[in-house]
Amino acid sequence: MSGRSRRGKWIAHPADRPNAARALAAPFLLFAPFVVDLFAGYEVVYAVVTFLLIGKTNYLLHLHIHRPFSRKPMLNLVLDLSMGAVTGMVSSNWRIQHLYGHHRGIDLPYRGDRGILENYSASRAIFFSAISLWETFHAPIIESFQKGLLNDIKTPIRYRWAFCEQMLLLLFVAVLLGWQPRLVLIYLLPWYLVTHFVTRYVDYLNHYGCDESSENPHLRANNSLSWWFNLTTHNFGYHTAHHIRPAAHWTELPAIHRTIADKIPDRHIKSFSWSGLMLPYHFYRSVTGRM
Repeated sequence: MSGRSRRGKWIAHPADRPNAARALAAPFLLFAPFVVDLFAGYEVVYAVVTFLLIGKTNYLLHLHIHRPFSRKPMLNLVLDLSMGAVTGMVSSNWRIQHLYGHHRGIDLPYRGDRGILENYSASRAIFFSAISLWETFHAPIIESFQKGLLNDIKTPIRYRWAFCEQMLLLLFVAVLLGWQPRLVLIYLLPWYLVTHFVTRYVDYLNHYGCDESSENPHLRANNSLSWWFNLTTHNFGYHTAHHIRPAAHWTELPAIHRTIADKIPDRHIKSFSWSGLMLPYHFYRSVTGRM
């Protein structure tokens, strides 16, 4: 076996070694208050600090479902469960509603008809993010139940396992609720809610004012060229490139973007950060007509 093969035995791409390590460490940080009394009474402060450290785990999960971090199925499963517990959006959810839904032009079951093709407005952004949150969570559960338990469909994913994975998350939360109900209610569930909301909000940013049904792939997505946003989200802002080459590794997206940039209309190129934390700033920009 060559040295290169040995190096890539566990983690498929060298750039994903830190990502895999972060994914595996994230549950220890998130669930520390359940086992360490040191944080008693300071859960909200701890949640804010922890969000700054691991709040972007959902971006890692997005990378992982497109290009699994490991060549080892068992390690990939551990990564799935680790990031699913932290985000409340398990890998099977992502694969159903995003990989084999959104990227195939199938969005209606998972976010409804919410007028995402219209221009940005604060009220529309909040409405879309809040309402589609529930659909994005429960629609994959229903789909995996019907395709997995009732019909045992195994392509493009094993829907029976998809249903089981989502049920495992609910069981895990139920056990925590029985053990430490206060922490679940004031700490964990708000964490999941914020994570889901931000995910839906960024989905809105990626596609507001776009024609997602267009045959021209350069009209289907917005792009954030903010260097900080792309640094912290592994080039998620190059969204047209990601849609054109969804299997491309995140390190390749800037180069792909450069080859297609002249074909993307100016209205779909944004210079500011897509971060959900900047939602008030986005509202301000919308009022001044600069979104």
